Amino acid sequence: MDDSGKVKILVVDDRPENLLAMDKLLRPLGAKVHKVSSGEEALAEVLHHHFAVILLDVQMPGMDGFETAALLHSNKQTASIPIIFVTAINKDQAYVSKGYKAGAVDYLSKPINPDILLGKVKVFLQLEKQRLELEAVTNELRWISTKNELLLHCAGEGIVGLDIDGEISFINPAACKILEGTEKELSGKHISQFLFDETQGDVEALWNQSDIKQKCLGEGENVQTTAAIYSQKGRSFPAEYSLAALVNDKKRVKGAVLVFKDITERKKLEDKLVRMAKYDGLTGLANRTLFREFLGASMARSDRRKRITAVMFLDLDHFKDINDTLGHDAGDELLTSVARRLLSCIRKGDMVARLGGDEFAIILDDVGDPEDARIVAEKILEEMRPPHEFGDDERTVGTSLGIATYPDAGKSPDELIKAADQAMYVVKKEGRNGYRFYSDISKPWNNNRFNKVKPVSGAEPNQGLRNPVAGNKKKSD
Repeated sequence: MDDSGKVKILVVDDRPENLLAMDKLLRPLGAKVHKVSSGEEALAEVLHHHFAVILLDVQMPGMDGFETAALLHSNKQTASIPIIFVTAINKDQAYVSKGYKAGAVDYLSKPINPDILLGKVKVFLQLEKQRLELEAVTNELRWISTKNELLLHCAGEGIVGLDIDGEISFINPAACKILEGTEKELSGKHISQFLFDETQGDVEALWNQSDIKQKCLGEGENVQTTAAIYSQKGRSFPAEYSLAALVNDKKRVKGAVLVFKDITERKKLEDKLVRMAKYDGLTGLANRTLFREFLGASMARSDRRKRITAVMFLDLDHFKDINDTLGHDAGDELLTSVARRLLSCIRKGDMVARLGGDEFAIILDDVGDPEDARIVAEKILEEMRPPHEFGDDERTVGTSLGIATYPDAGKSPDELIKAADQAMYVVKKEGRNGYRFYSDISKPWNNNRFNKVKPVSGAEPNQGLRNPVAGNKKKSD
């Protein structure tokens, strides 16, 4: 059995040495082992492969094993894949129960016992082999019972025959429906008008440069790709298609067969999974994973353009009072309101992220001068001054804000994040509801005008910075 027919195992672990070790241990089983290093990569991998079992590490940075398993089992397409958690940590009943609720079928403890590993995995491989064998038999029976003409007219995929010039010589009903035309209307038309966007350039030139013309109709090769297809009425949709050259016994290309299907729903599912993995479900803001990706990209752009990247860490002052007095629903409303106000303070190319709880972060991309970050910080403090409404109630909440700029405050994302976090905690210690630059707290006291916490407009330098939530006693955040 070649690789394409092998059953597949997915191993998810953030440590390369663990992935190599698992690959070696599983080799005697004869399965195809796919290895990824994060929960996000696992979500992408299961969209393109069917796995007999997933061996999932629990402790990973970003999305951990519990989160990954929960997302997999929330999706109908991947919910049936067995998951075995691999862990070296807490084995008490509460911890184990959390894993089973997330979708695990079993646990393996580190260090891995090879006999136990192979014994557990072998069961799922046997089930998958039986499924594949049944699927193969089913496909064979379907092929035997279906004649070529019936296949052409009843297939769910669009099937189009092309002559050597690229004109449509035959087309099945599914293709007519997808391309929004009748067989009579579409026959004889050139396929290029359905593969290229006429508003983006010369369709004839695009056709002559395409793989379909050069490789398939020119050299007799098969072509597979994913791209947009355009209907006769101008509607475009993502499609997966393959072209097989029709070659005669003299090895001369006489035409080609195009088979395609609309993958709009699959793309929606992919987009949904990406959104679940990289965006906060409550506020719609970027989450910690996307925040770190964007920060790394922004720092790289700053290097190329000789510019600055600014990171702001924000923590709401006395947020706990809202949850304690008005309940968690009101707390969620407050977080959503704060997210809207923060978005109103930044440019289109910047990013606001929710890191968890009442912690937010902002990345100011492509900044010319640190003073630009000061302007944004003061705008945020001003924007946060009006009370937030909760039905018939309203509360005021301030924010403590730390600012760090690249490259002065740190050379890596971790250093920059740590610097902004430290500056934020200085604000909290010195009165809250203000902002500080890390570059100022990291220098000796020198009477610099930036060396004091910058409170919201109207507050005295060392008085009134706490600005506790109205109606609540001061509590530590």
